[in-house]
Amino acid sequence: MSIKGKKEGIYRLLGSIMLLISLILAMFLGFLTPSNPLLSIALILITIPPFVLSVLLKLEQDFFVNNAKRFLFLLLIEKIAVDTIIIAFYNIFVALATVITSSSIIILLICWHFSLSIYKKNKILFFICGVSYFILQFLILLGSISISHLFIFNLTLLISVSLGLLLIISAELIMKKKGWLNYI
Repeated sequence: MSIKGKKEGIYRLLGSIMLLISLILAMFLGFLTPSNPLLSIALILITIPPFVLSVLLKLEQDFFVNNAKRFLFLLLIEKIAVDTIIIAFYNIFVALATVITSSSIIILLICWHFSLSIYKKNKILFFICGVSYFILQFLILLGSISISHLFIFNLTLLISVSLGLLLIISAELIMKKKGWLNYI
């Protein structure tokens, strides 16, 4: 006997892995792109703690699961503080680019975190974050047209995230149509 939806489940997992790889590449690109090392450090401070928290939540570490709302509140305060410092001390265009880049990485992180969830609220967050990331990455892509290597890298990120989202959504639609997947 075979498991129902095995092929679709593999497509969902493959889509989630594609989102994770895209997330890591987006973080790496975000750290290397700013010409100022302080902006790179700011991006690291904004994006690495939520990534680590997301991984720990996926691994279901009790301390982090029980205190997730507190950690999320602290991370939100940290992001607002770092973004405020960046806006206060840098050119508005550089600051805006940094804020948009960090926001797009966090949105992609949320999308990846909820990509395999079977809860309806989490699936709605997954979809909204996926569309939001696509829009932000498209704006970043348009802003990087003049720098060819950045344009190619951003285009690759956009395509890989789109493929990951397409794999997850299409597999879930097939499973839902066949009655193998019900959201809670």
